[in-house]
Amino acid sequence: MTTDTRKLVLSSGAVDPVLREIRRHGLAGQETGALLLTGQSDMHVLVMAVAGTAGIVRGPGLFTVSAVAYDRLFTFAEERSYQVRAMIHSHPEEAFLSRTDRAHSLRVPGFVSAVVPTYAAPPADPASWGWWRFEQEWAPCTAAVVDPALPPMRSVVFDEEGVREY
Repeated sequence: MTTDTRKLVLSSGAVDPVLREIRRHGLAGQETGALLLTGQSDMHVLVMAVAGTAGIVRGPGLFTVSAVAYDRLFTFAEERSYQVRAMIHSHPEEAFLSRTDRAHSLRVPGFVSAVVPTYAAPPADPASWGWWRFEQEWAPCTAAVVDPALPPMRSVVFDEEGVREY
């Protein structure tokens, strides 16, 4: 049996910070999200970077991150030898990549995008979310898995003001 070396691996409780934010914003009728950072050479998620407020726009059918906020997070990642591997964002009902998601998400080969459905009551199991990987186009991919043997990961908030502990 072979293992998909491109599959993201999360520690137990890893999605709790983003699920809290998704639920909080979902109850207000807004989409939100986070980015997942791994080491340079594997797919074990080390950091969950939840979107903050400065340079982050949320609304019904809307979640955008400014170039400055992305720059702050990517600089943080580079300085610590992390790799930004994936984005998680929420939708009000179904897990799908909208036309906007397909056109304006980070379109980098190997980058993963996950959509958490029913943002007012998001499912905790990542297998219940929609998962896509960008190669030349977005294509469905396997969900991240949870490995209870992994140590807890770090949670941070990022936005135009920088990166700080969650």
